[in-house]
Parts: sequence; structure tokens; C-alpha cells
Amino acid sequence: MTPAAGSHRRVLLFRILIYGLVLASSAAQFAIVPVMPAYARLLGLSGFQQGMVLGAAGLAVLAVCVPAGALSDRFGAGRLTLCAGALMAIALFTQSLAGSFPVLLGSRLLFGAGYGVLWTAGLSWIAGTVGAGTAGKGSGLGASVACSGIGGVAGPAASGVLAQHFGLAVPAVATATVFAMITAGLAVLRVPASPDASAAPARASFRAAITDRTLICTAAAVLIAGVTTGVPALLGPAELQAAGASPGRIGLDFAIAGMLFAVGSIVTASAGRRALRVPVICVGMLAVAAALLPAALTSAPVVIVAVLCGTTAARSVLWTVSYPLAAQGAEQSGAGLGVVVGLLNGIWAATAVLGPLGAGIGMEHLSARAVFGLTEAACIAVLAATVAVAWRGRRPAPVAVATDLTAAAAGTDPLGSRVTAARQAMGHGPGTAEQVAGPRGQAGPRLSRPLTPRARSGPRGHGRPQPSRRAGAKRQHRRPRRAS
Repeated sequence: MTPAAGSHRRVLLFRILIYGLVLASSAAQFAIVPVMPAYARLLGLSGFQQGMVLGAAGLAVLAVCVPAGALSDRFGAGRLTLCAGALMAIALFTQSLAGSFPVLLGSRLLFGAGYGVLWTAGLSWIAGTVGAGTAGKGSGLGASVACSGIGGVAGPAASGVLAQHFGLAVPAVATATVFAMITAGLAVLRVPASPDASAAPARASFRAAITDRTLICTAAAVLIAGVTTGVPALLGPAELQAAGASPGRIGLDFAIAGMLFAVGSIVTASAGRRALRVPVICVGMLAVAAALLPAALTSAPVVIVAVLCGTTAARSVLWTVSYPLAAQGAEQSGAGLGVVVGLLNGIWAATAVLGPLGAGIGMEHLSARAVFGLTEAACIAVLAATVAVAWRGRRPAPVAVATDLTAAAAGTDPLGSRVTAARQAMGHGPGTAEQVAGPRGQAGPRLSRPLTPRARSGPRGHGRPQPSRRAGAKRQHRRPRRAS
């Protein structure tokens, strides 16, 4: 076997393992949802405690994503990714043994920390290994989002079946075993993941990220995707349950929406680099805003289901394009990829925590339609700001200026004649200058660009300083001394 063939097989095996780790992480992230009522009955959890358990992973991601990105750029993404896999395996094994609320909450916080590190350092590892070569960084990140969508659909379904037939602890133990096996495989494979030598320091990377137009647009896309994930997830089930839908029917509706996300992400990822453009993000944001509009007008169950499916399908485009496009923007601006991915994950985690919280507060004082309407308005405002940032500085040069410069170069207009006259007065031929009044009224050239040393010394100076006109005039008018 040639070294090239061995390297190709190693990269292929790395893809299988790392994408499997991403899929398992998303499956475990959402697997807690269908078994949460069983934990509530077993441990006697209140509604507030259930909310703390469900939001613990998002809080942990928000805390670790940016530091994990900086450490990934400095020490390499591979080690952090392996630590994240081991951390999630330990967290899920602890969850399977949870007999009290503090243990369950601590296990979810620990899982969220590993999840945040994986989605920061792991994506950097994918971009540096799968995207190495001519494909460029970010070429493998679209597939990671597609795998995440599949895991988000398969995780809750498998968790519910396993818990119903084999016990509440079995889903967590099975997922912990999968994490341990995949992490061990990646450790044995020894795919290099050196620090990003081209990345700027963390502080400089942060400044470059918040000033680059492409990165600002991807951050806006993640912001809209995160908000429109949390708000419909809270308001949708409440409206469907009020209309008489059973929990099984509500779960089926969300499963259909999840399948649409997976299909949309796979289709978008298959488009490759053609989809990695800011206009695609803007179109996806417009589609999300348009899909939210019917829910602001009516609360009919069929409309709510359509809004869930429509927003989820549109979000698949935003999630699939944002991370690869951010990787390209980081490569062009010189920012560290880990810092950039960490910032995007921080925005996502903040929306995952604050979105449902804001929607819940809004439902206490307003109607669900009003909350959907406010979310729609926020999406339109963010879209308008994104379009303004994306097209800032892309205006074409004025036609009149280009025409004047062309005519001046040809010497066919007054500007060109002034330039030619000034250059001839200096003895240099045509150039860029204009005639202005000298110190005593004589015509003297004023160049619009700095003179070279030879030009400053005169036409025949050859680098030697020449006397000024004023000094020469004084010498000419100086009277000769009388002989004694």
C-alpha cells in the first residue's frame, strides 16, 4: 500500500469517527427531552427544576465555547476533542446513576461542557483535516451540521423506545458506551491536529472576527437560527396542546420537522462551495422570517405545524452554510478558526437559553401570536442590518471620475493639458500636476503625488541638490564689490 493510499484511508476513517461523534452528541443532547417526564416522576422535580435540567447544557456551552476556541488555536484541536468525548461519556454514565436532582443537574452541566468543546475544537479539527488541501477550510463543516440534524431526529426516538422497554438508565448508558468507543478510536487513529500557525493571537482574532463583514453576517444567521429554534419550540407545543393535540402527535410533528432539517442540510451540503455565499444566508434569513408570519396572524393547529416545518427547513440552510462560510472568513481575515467557531457557538448558546426564557415571559403578558409577531419583527430587523453590512463598501466607482482619469491619461481634456504643461515645465514630460501661482507670481507646478529624490533635485541634478530660484535671483541682482 502506498503512503498516499494509507493517508486517504486514515482520513476516511477519521471522517466516519468524527462525524459519528457529532451525531452522537446531538442525539444525546435531545435524548433527554422524551424521558424528562419520567425523571420528574422519579425524582419529584418541579417545573422550574425541569427547566434547569433542560437548560443546563446550553449554559455550559455558553461558558466554555470561547475559551475552548482560543485553546484550540493555541494547543491544537485534537486533544480538546478527545477530552470532550471522554467528558461526555463520563457525564452520561453519571446521568444513568442519578438518584437526586443535584446529581442529574451536575451530569447535564458536565455534558454541556463537553458538548461545547466538541462543537468548537471538533469543528476546527474537521476543518483542518477534512478541509486540508485545495478544498479549503470549512469544506467538511456542512456535513457535520447534516449529521447533527440526523442525530437530533434519531436521539429522542431511540431514547424513548429504550427507556420504555429496558429502563430509564439504558439510553444514557448506551450513549456513554458509544462515546467511549468513538473517542478511543480517534485516539488510536492519531490524526495530527497541530495548532493553527497562521492564526492570530486570541485578542487579535477576536478583533478581526467582530470587524469582518463575512463573520458578522454568519453571526447574524446563527442569531436568527437560534432565536427561531427556541421560540417555536416553546410556543408550538403549548398552542397544539391547547388545541387538543396529544403528546404523541406533538412529538410526531417535531420528528417530521427534524427530518426536514436533515434533508435540507444534506441538500445544502451537497451544493458544496456554491452555497457558501452571503446572499444564500440572506435568502435563508428571509425564508425564516416568511415562515414565521402565518403564526403571527392565526393560531390554527395546521398553521402552527406548518410554521414549525417551514422554519426548521429554512434553518437547515442557515446552520449548514454559517460554519463553513465562517471558516472561509476566518482564513481570509487571519482570525483563529477556534475563536470564530467559539463565538458562533456562544451566540447559539445565548439564544438557546434566552430565547425560550423571553418567549415564556412574553406569553405571561401577551398572546402567542404577539410573541410570534415580535420574533418576526426581530428577524426582519436583523436581516436588514445584515444586508446593509454585506453590501457596505461594494459600491462601484463613480463613472465621472473614471472618465476624467482616462481622458487625463490621454491628454485630451483640460485636466490632461494642465498635467502635461506642468510636467513639461519641470522637464519631465507628461505627469500629474497643475499650474499654480508661485511665490512672486510666476507659474510653478504643484504635483499631486510626492516627488522622487531626482525630481526634487531638478532635471539635471543627478541626485545633487540644486539652488532654488529665489537664491539664484538674489545672486543675479547682487552688485559686484568695488575694487579698493
